[in-house]
Amino acid sequence: ESELDAQRVYTNGLKNMLNPTQVKLDNEATSGQEIRNNSMKGQNQGISSMNLSLDHYYFCSPLEGEISAKFDSESKHFGVDIVAEKDSPVKSILDGVVITADWSARTGNTISIQHKSNMISVYKHNSTLLKKIGQTVKSGEAIAIIGNTGLHTSGPHVHFELWKDGQAVDPSNYINFN
Repeated sequence: ESELDAQRVYTNGLKNMLNPTQVKLDNEATSGQEIRNNSMKGQNQGISSMNLSLDHYYFCSPLEGEISAKFDSESKHFGVDIVAEKDSPVKSILDGVVITADWSARTGNTISIQHKSNMISVYKHNSTLLKKIGQTVKSGEAIAIIGNTGLHTSGPHVHFELWKDGQAVDPSNYINFN
């Protein structure tokens, strides 16, 4: 049963990344009927009315350090690179559910968390992942250890992305990393 729950969380998270108007606006447990009902709400409201300002959220900083590369959508750098001391813990910015926790040659150890209100946070290049798909996390909870994994890296740092309603958001507008 727990494996099925983890698979459901993973699938819903992927659906949210690919088509944010087709999933629930919050991250509570859902049935198929609730997903269909909320999908219809999203279609009727339109994506513009679903966009919420992020100013009313209190985000925990994923890592204290220096920003070595800023958000730049034109160059497809959809996050910020944060440099910090080796073995520093990487923390979840909000409560949520882990939707991906894996390794790729390009980004190394990467973890993604689905938060309420169609938000997803992504943490790349970690040395170690502390959470698995389907696990719930609290704001400020350690989810990984800073690293230097993957091809696109040059020293211990975390590439951090924040997505809202399927759109990349500059996290430095909402989070203080110092």
